[in-house]
Amino acid sequence: MSDAESFVRFCDSEFGSAVMDREAAYVRRHVAADDRALDVGCGIGSLEERVPDRDMTGLDLSAAMVQTARDRVDAPFVLGDATALPVATGSVDAVVFVSTLEFLPDAEAALSEATRVLASDGTLVALVLNTRSEYVRSNLRREGSYFRRMVHRDSAALTERILERVDGEREYFLGISGEEVFESSDPETAAIAGVVGEPVD
Repeated sequence: MSDAESFVRFCDSEFGSAVMDREAAYVRRHVAADDRALDVGCGIGSLEERVPDRDMTGLDLSAAMVQTARDRVDAPFVLGDATALPVATGSVDAVVFVSTLEFLPDAEAALSEATRVLASDGTLVALVLNTRSEYVRSNLRREGSYFRRMVHRDSAALTERILERVDGEREYFLGISGEEVFESSDPETAAIAGVVGEPVD
């Protein structure tokens, strides 16, 4: 099964849909309706599917992911590299990463590009898998789990690196236990560490 097929199966499951709904709700709170937004590492377009009222372009390095996204969602998707964004400097109001940075070998370059393309008063929204949570830790132990491809397995350190580039805060959300999804800001049960902020001058 290809990565795109695996993501479709996850996102279309009851559990996966509940996870994606919570992540999309978080992004929606921080990306205004009139913002020009770029979703870096969009995968199959599950975020774009959930925020049709946002002006959001999805970008992914995988041609298969981009094609699947185009087949599933009526939104703009482009093939591109997070470390060399095909986007003009200062041209977008929001850059979004949803479980992307932790999988990129050169996360620093991706962050540099994100802050380059953001307007001076733009917003970076980064959702990072929280490696302190039992959900993420159990997936890292599980043979065949996509999580095992994570390059950066210290989410606290990664979010600190993000906070060096943006003036913002880190918060935890999206409690997961088994396949139960619930409200939680406890780092032991919250699967996501979110960072939202404006680029540092």
